[in-house]
Amino acid sequence: MAALLALWPGLSAQAACSVRPSTSSDLAECSVAAKSGDAVAALLLGDAMADISTRLYDPLAAAGWWDQAAQGGSSVALRRLFDAYWYGRGVDKDVARARGYLDRAAAEGAPWARLTRALLLENENKGEAAELYTALAAEGNCLAQLRLAHGHDRGGWLEKNPAQAYYWANVAAASARAQGRAEGHPLFENRFHYGDCSTESYFFRQESGKALPADLRQKVDASAASWRPGRLPERQGPVEVPAALGVAPAGQGATSVTAPRLPAWQPLPAALRRAPGRGQVGAEEVFATVGRSVHVVVAARTEEDVKANRVRFGSAVAMDERTLLTNCHVIEEMAVIWLRKGNQMIRATPAGGDGQTDRCLLTVSPGRLSAVPGVRAWEDLRVGETVYSIGAPKGLEATLGQGLVSGLRAIKGVRYVQTTAPISAGSSGGGLFDAAGNLVGITTFHLRDADGLNFAIAAEEYFR
Repeated sequence: MAALLALWPGLSAQAACSVRPSTSSDLAECSVAAKSGDAVAALLLGDAMADISTRLYDPLAAAGWWDQAAQGGSSVALRRLFDAYWYGRGVDKDVARARGYLDRAAAEGAPWARLTRALLLENENKGEAAELYTALAAEGNCLAQLRLAHGHDRGGWLEKNPAQAYYWANVAAASARAQGRAEGHPLFENRFHYGDCSTESYFFRQESGKALPADLRQKVDASAASWRPGRLPERQGPVEVPAALGVAPAGQGATSVTAPRLPAWQPLPAALRRAPGRGQVGAEEVFATVGRSVHVVVAARTEEDVKANRVRFGSAVAMDERTLLTNCHVIEEMAVIWLRKGNQMIRATPAGGDGQTDRCLLTVSPGRLSAVPGVRAWEDLRVGETVYSIGAPKGLEATLGQGLVSGLRAIKGVRYVQTTAPISAGSSGGGLFDAAGNLVGITTFHLRDADGLNFAIAAEEYFR
């Protein structure tokens, strides 16, 4: 390059460079301009050297010029760099570096970058993905509006809400008519195949509208017709399945919630008192059998507290497909309650509570839980037999502990199983199981400064 520039010693540093160079003379002019800080010239140089059909092809040099253009404020150069390192075009594939360029472009407001970043965050940070899509949708980006429509239609990273899905499909159709095709990216387009916003929103509206009652559909139609760029919608219609942890429902507005009073205590029905199994197995088999019935409880006062990780951890044990046992001190005064199992998040609500005895029930949508196989009577337990605790101490899901039944106590009319199986903060509400995998108690408290003095409320107490 230095030798090439030496051929034109009289060139001004401000030489014009307004088109992609195709000759040695053009290249020299653009190089001088780029080295003087002209971001447009640097971008054009990078584009020329990335063209494999020309003799100027030099992909590494192209990346260098694009990087210089990006430092000069070119969002187009950031897109070129993202594509080069994400796909490995002329340079070694480097996803981390590509994500860095993507984040810079998104921070600068580039719609393609915000849309692509939202796509990648759907599996990493559902709340941030929803916020990015919602912000783009509020600006009139029909691709983001369609993504919100599909998200609310299927649930998972957004609350399942057919009316909200239908609403965003209507808004996407109007945005497409008013503004044409939104700026996207092949990653997004290849993933969802939305293609033309007008066509996609038309068919989506036809199908999703059929599932809504006529009166609700009319209300949503009117609400969507009044939408204008810069506005977020009110929540439309009923919610079927809550959003994943940290996801504020798009357009919901305020997230501060007043904690409801615990519903009055209602004992579990006798039908849930399943007969205990008798065949003893090892720790591995017990965990494999009942571990899936124990969930992490994540409770907070507000949605903002959830996002800021100001939460209370505990545990809960499933008794059927929708009912769980826990301790009241895990969920009292908490307006936001989630159950976590692996990557699955389920919204839960209190179904009954007796604060004096620390017995509380939670409920979720039917068909979501795996129940314990059997319940063992307190009178049937023997001091010295092996038991296992499964809970979430410090929020660490599915932590297994082993110990013995060290006593059977009745305190103020409530029966407890005393055990040496470990119980600590976060274990409250978890399960204590015998060697056959039967539930014998709900782990509740331990005495400080006294090793091995741990207590579980007898499972039978939840039927009284």
